[in-house]
Amino acid sequence: MSDHPTDPVPGKGPVPDRDAPAWESPRAAGAPGLRYGPPAPAPQPTVVDGHAAPHGAFPDGYLPPLEVPVPPGQIGPDGPGAVRIGLWGAPRSGKTTYLSALPIAALQHARHGKGRWVISGMTPEAGDFLNRGVRLLAVDRGFPGATTGAQGMSWAFQGEEPRMIGGTRQVGFVLDIHDVSGEYFRPEHPQHAAIVDRLANSSGLIYLFDPLLDRERGTQSLEFFYATLNAITSRVRDRRGMAGGRLPHHVAVCVAKFDDPELFRPSVDARWVTQDGVGARIPRVPAEQAAGYFAWICDTFRGSTATLVRDALHTYFHPNRITYYATSAIGFRLNPDGIFDYRFFANVQDVNGQPQIATSPNPINVLEPLVDLERRIRTRRVKLR
Repeated sequence: MSDHPTDPVPGKGPVPDRDAPAWESPRAAGAPGLRYGPPAPAPQPTVVDGHAAPHGAFPDGYLPPLEVPVPPGQIGPDGPGAVRIGLWGAPRSGKTTYLSALPIAALQHARHGKGRWVISGMTPEAGDFLNRGVRLLAVDRGFPGATTGAQGMSWAFQGEEPRMIGGTRQVGFVLDIHDVSGEYFRPEHPQHAAIVDRLANSSGLIYLFDPLLDRERGTQSLEFFYATLNAITSRVRDRRGMAGGRLPHHVAVCVAKFDDPELFRPSVDARWVTQDGVGARIPRVPAEQAAGYFAWICDTFRGSTATLVRDALHTYFHPNRITYYATSAIGFRLNPDGIFDYRFFANVQDVNGQPQIATSPNPINVLEPLVDLERRIRTRRVKLR
């Protein structure tokens, strides 16, 4: 006969889960074997952002279920944490310069109180591109040559973003970016179909808009833009991926070459530009005015075919999924004290007939569009679960 009072049958011992009290059940205890003794003490309150969350503050009494974390460095370019971003722009719109400026923008991000970001290549080739970009822009003070082919790159982004309620948020994701020559966007180019497929399969698009094209190149840019947009729509429509009659992509429209005097001075005269009150006193177009700034660029500054680009963006994409940025890959020239001076702000100078960056690059809205796209795409994925 067993010495334990819970044995229901002499000589057989306790029967798990059937005869034992609930607090003795292995399933109730969440562990193999019997557990004798009183129930375990109640769990301590969960700490959220440094504050204890009271019992009952959440539907189950504690935090909502948390998914298994995946280290950013172990996410593949096609894994669940990947964000596929397509880079789109006319020939000579500055796509390669934009990508080359990304690691510099990441290095400078923390200085401006916007969080800390580390970018690393997922392949040796992607890492080499980052290295060349820093050396060319920051050390040699030169510009990359025009892209002559198609280049696919996957970069891991790992960082911390400040929370609105205080503290920081750990972020990790992979960006799969394709840098292609603007000529690839010609409908007759043999690689045009492959590029369209990549853009159609992207979750987000960065469209680099060059506001300094002359009339001939501007007309050509519209032809490339519309042909590609029409082809993307056909691909997405055929796989039944349209959302409310529009393309499902999130789009960041970057007005390139914000630092160029031909664009910057008219922007100042039209009162689109404000200036930081501290630090280097960098000029910017406020985020809340960026959509209006792009409309002014299209309707007044450029006019003609640029207005059709604006209309097409609003027709083919959901307007609430489009954001706008005044972007500069190299930023403005700063004086010896590191302060912006409107008398001498052009950051490109001629050296032996070649353009050269005058002072160390300070990219403007280069990293921000990518981070914002990732955030909006991730938020949408969570809402759709």
